[in-house]
Amino acid sequence: MSSIDLCIVSGRRPELLAQTLDSFRDKVFDRLGINHVYVNLDAIFGSEDDHARCIDVIRQFDPTATIFQPEKPGFAAAVQRLWSATTSDYVLHLEDDWVALRDLGTEVLAPFADPDIMQVSFHTADQNWDIARRGHFHQRNEYAKVLGIKIPLFRTFPKFTTSPSISRGVFLRRSAEMMDISRDPEKQFYSGVNKPLEAYAGSYRNYIYSPDGVPVIRDTGREWRDQRHIAKTITNATSTWTVTKA
Repeated sequence: MSSIDLCIVSGRRPELLAQTLDSFRDKVFDRLGINHVYVNLDAIFGSEDDHARCIDVIRQFDPTATIFQPEKPGFAAAVQRLWSATTSDYVLHLEDDWVALRDLGTEVLAPFADPDIMQVSFHTADQNWDIARRGHFHQRNEYAKVLGIKIPLFRTFPKFTTSPSISRGVFLRRSAEMMDISRDPEKQFYSGVNKPLEAYAGSYRNYIYSPDGVPVIRDTGREWRDQRHIAKTITNATSTWTVTKA
């Protein structure tokens, strides 16, 4: 069986983190088998007490987990740090605000029989991706601008994600080497802000895992942010979170 590392990007949200770990432990981790756990715990959203509670949640989940606690929070830096630390054939990348909707076992590795597939991402309830109409490969049409008008070039390029997914370890580690920590990590694969990384990833593919054509995971972070009036904005391929209402 192939070895799988687990990477988790987390903020100071112990309740969400615990919910995520409980959900994926029952439906995913125990069915896949995990080699080592790496967590990046950024000092964002919560208090120092929340930070300590997150540590407790992680240690109860896996006492041997490697926990990075950088002084300065940063999403891309967290992703780069985690991916660079891995050593296994495959890496399950996760964030602290998701729940699994069904059991997911070793069958999710089947698409990797195609050597061009570098990532198997989990179909999310928020993805707005119709499998029946658009298929399983997450990709985007390419356009050129002529006199300010977008003209389709009838070419597509892959879209890789930092949402829950399993990727080839070698692909993530090489991607981490080229990552610009000042930009949103996901946008660097396809938004024209990191040409070397985009060129490297461009010949590979991301397969959306959705055996029944319906989502297999759900985001819990949007509701959490909405309740606290926290808005996520992306400007020039850089993500920021701001409180929009006291």
